[in-house]
Amino acid sequence: MKRRELFRRSVLGSLAAAFTSVASGRPALSNPEAREFPSGHDASKELARSDWKPTFLDEHQNRTLTDLGDLIIPKTDTPGAGAAQVNRFIDHLLNAESREIQSQFLDSLAYLDGACRERYGSAFIHIPKKHQVEFLNLIAYPHRLVNWGDNRSEFPGHTHFNNLKDWISRAYYNSEAGMKELGWSGTSFHGSFSGCEHPEGAHR
Repeated sequence: MKRRELFRRSVLGSLAAAFTSVASGRPALSNPEAREFPSGHDASKELARSDWKPTFLDEHQNRTLTDLGDLIIPKTDTPGAGAAQVNRFIDHLLNAESREIQSQFLDSLAYLDGACRERYGSAFIHIPKKHQVEFLNLIAYPHRLVNWGDNRSEFPGHTHFNNLKDWISRAYYNSEAGMKELGWSGTSFHGSFSGCEHPEGAHR
């Protein structure tokens, strides 16, 4: 199965779970500490600016996220994560998250650099693309490490990969390009309101 199809099904499943949660009266968000943006806030204009700069991530973290996004959701016959400005959207969302969620995200990014330095001698963005792909293939699957004395420990790379993949896939499928892959036609969801079309008094 194609990678994008897996992500698409994952996002659709998450949306279904959110709607079920709302219908049952439970809050859809799992993070009660998350801050809301002001009413009427439109991030799309801000994210599309030619002079855009990250406000939560630093330049190195932003570049790491951008490169990672294009490897996880590359450009094919449709735009990839970079063209969909996934890194910008995630940077914007992280500003409204709790410190715990922010810390988890940064820890996952830091893991990439630490593990790549240990394995290849340089940070993720500075190693050749073939090594980036090789490394992602290593951490994309769960496995255990064998330590001294044949003791086995869980491999943390898979957890960090899943965290970053989840952010990237959700951000992509909330972009215009991603929503069109999900079947959105690009038109308004609700259309225009024309008012009652019955002759005056016909409803009485």
